[in-house]
Amino acid sequence: MLKKLEHAPIDFDQLQNTQGKTVKRYNKQPQPFEIREQGSLRWIRFSDGSIQSVMLLQEPAYPMLDYIQGLLCSLLYTQQPSSLLNLGLGAGSIERFVLSQLPKIKLVSVEIDPNMVSFSRDYFNLPNSYPVVLSSAEHFLDTNQKSYDIVVCDIYIKRNTENPLLTTSFYQDIASILNQGGVLAINCLPASESEIVDLLLKIRSIFPWIAIFDVPSLQNVVLFCSLSAAPEISTLTTRAERLYQSSGLNLLPICKRLIWLPKSNQHRCGVEK
Repeated sequence: MLKKLEHAPIDFDQLQNTQGKTVKRYNKQPQPFEIREQGSLRWIRFSDGSIQSVMLLQEPAYPMLDYIQGLLCSLLYTQQPSSLLNLGLGAGSIERFVLSQLPKIKLVSVEIDPNMVSFSRDYFNLPNSYPVVLSSAEHFLDTNQKSYDIVVCDIYIKRNTENPLLTTSFYQDIASILNQGGVLAINCLPASESEIVDLLLKIRSIFPWIAIFDVPSLQNVVLFCSLSAAPEISTLTTRAERLYQSSGLNLLPICKRLIWLPKSNQHRCGVEK
């Protein structure tokens, strides 16, 4: 069980201006980055100054970032989720928490970049024994034959390149592999209001029920998309309290910030289960 530590919100402006110690440099194009650490924190700093994958060194399983905790709220949609597909490994924040605290969940992780897998193992405590599927999310969805209670999507797409997250077919493929009562949780970093509106229109043509978590102090938006009605807020908070007691991760504040969109009646026939 995680220690029930009350962590102050991360000040990203301060972290961006913190030199810290450079643990490793990656000069990989198109976006070189460094792994840095100072005190109890280790993080990734990209060449443009952006920060990702903040990890607490003394407790790596604890998800430090608000948007990662937001994605983990997908665990509350079913009483006892048994399977989770994570599209986009990143530095393994989702994996560290689930493998450590919820080992009964069958976890599948998909990552297109083998270098990301390597440095997650070397510097961000991803177990060497944990298998990661090396594939693009689109190819995996095209060939996958299994279904899941939860699909998490946290994929970095370079600007001005083809983005599968902006296609309706991507969400049709995910909808087809969700179990009854399942949920898709997406981390979005919209460049503009029009971009998030366009994305929501595409998703709502597939998923009738959507909830939004607008991440405080960041541009990130986490979307929860389901084919059937989401649990009542009282059910979500009860499950969040149970998760807090068993793991030490408190998702109650995020549950209270969720914004629920009215049900869409424009979803496409043949997708809903």
